Amino acid sequence: MTDLLQIVSRLEESGGTLVLDGDRIRYSVPSEDAEAHALLLELRKHREKVKTFLQERAIIPAMPPGVRLIRWEPKPAPVVLTQYSVVTDVSRFISMTILELRAAITGKQWQAGHRSVRELTERLEQCGVVLQVSDVDAGR
Repeated sequence: MTDLLQIVSRLEESGGTLVLDGDRIRYSVPSEDAEAHALLLELRKHREKVKTFLQERAIIPAMPPGVRLIRWEPKPAPVVLTQYSVVTDVSRFISMTILELRAAITGKQWQAGHRSVRELTERLEQCGVVLQVSDVDAGR
C-alpha cells in the first residue's frame, strides 16, 4: 500500500486528481504531463487496491501540501476544546473587553470579536470584573 500511496501522491503533486464516484474511479491529469499519464497507467494495474485506498482516504480528509498526517485517532464526542490566553495589560484588556461587550449587546458581533455576551462577561470575571447584564440574551 505504501507504493500505491507514493504513486497517488506523485500523481496529485503533478496536478492530477483521483476520486471515487460510486463504483467508478474518476481521474484527471494534465494532458501534457507524460509522468502523470505513466502513473495513471500504473494505477490502472491495481484498480481494486486503488478503489480500497480511495474508500479509506474518503474517511480521512486529504492533507494540504506540506502537511503530513502522523496519527488519526479521533476521540468520541463530545470533545471539550480549551483556549488559554495570557493577559499582560489587565487594565487595557478590561477596557477593550467592555467595548466588545457593548458591541455584542447592540448586535454588532463582528465588533465583539464574534464573542457572545456570556463569553465576554466570563473573560471579564477571569480578570476580576464581575458584571450583571440585564435585558439581554446572555447566550447571544
